[in-house]
This record gives sequence, C-alpha cells and structure tokens, in this order.
Amino acid sequence: MSDTGGFIPLRLEAGLNAPFIARAAERTVPIDVGASTTKAEISRGGFALPELLVQPELIGSFLDDLQIVPTKVVTQTIAPGTSVAVGTSIDVVLTQTADLPVAVIPGIHVAFQGDTMAQLHTRFADSAVVRDILRTKTSPDELTNDDRIALSGALEAQQVTVGSAPGQTVDNAFTALQAAFTFQS
Repeated sequence: MSDTGGFIPLRLEAGLNAPFIARAAERTVPIDVGASTTKAEISRGGFALPELLVQPELIGSFLDDLQIVPTKVVTQTIAPGTSVAVGTSIDVVLTQTADLPVAVIPGIHVAFQGDTMAQLHTRFADSAVVRDILRTKTSPDELTNDDRIALSGALEAQQVTVGSAPGQTVDNAFTALQAAFTFQS
C-alpha cells in the first residue's frame, strides 16, 4: 500500500504522437487497489496454516463465554510503518502486556526495573502532567526544559529520585513511562 491512502499513483507521460489529452501536463492518476482481494499466507514454525471454515453461529456463542485477553504486538521483523511488497513475510510477537516487565525496555529508570507495565501505568495514570507529556512527545530528545521540570516533579511525588547518574535521568523515566502507557492504552 502506498502513502496515497489505498491508491497507487500512475504517472503518465506522452510523446508528440499521442492524443492531445495525453500530451497535457504530466499528471498522477489514482488507481484504487483497496478492493483487491488478497490472501494472507500464515505459517507457524515454517509450516503453512490452512484457512478453516467454521460455523459462525456456533463459534460466536463459544467465544462469547470467553474472557477477552488484550494483547499487543511487542516485536515484529519489519519496522512499523515500512511499506512491503505483497507476499512479504512478517513475524509478529503478541503478548498480554500487563505482566510484561518494564526491564525489557532498554534505557529505563532504575526505579522501574522490578515493575510490570501495568504496575508502572497504574502508578502514574492519574498524573495529568505525565499523560500530557506522553501525548505530545515521542522521545526524550523532544522534552523541553519545562517538560523536564514538570516530569521531575511528578516523579518525585511518587518517590522516584531523578538525577544525572546513568539510569536515574528524566530521559530514563520518560522511556519507561512511554512504554508502560503505550502497552496499557
């Protein structure tokens, strides 16, 4: 899929012998490919998994009785947002992230090493300061001095020491909080 929202741009160029309409300025003609049929090639352990037919009325009643377990993609072989050709294999790892240790994220604050994503999220979920900073910033490099001061205050209110030592910086805390809020939202 292209960046043109389901359309593939087609570039037309015409020579002197082409009809007048084709000799007009170069133009992009959108061709809708959103309705094309595709078939997912799903495999597990290198073996293709077949598409199975089910009786919707029976499986629906069975699934209605199960508890929903929210999962998130935690890793994938192709970077998110990367365009790939049809048929490209992408391995994804899904997990229930509530129990995922914050320590799996590199560069986090040492105070959060023993927390799970759910614990860290719960600890700061009521902080408007933390929520606002995480909504507007995508990396520690984007933090302004005011953001750093506000985030330091929110951390200290939760007895999290912020300093300049490795593993104790505002950047380290931001990294951990960003992961916890991403995986819990």
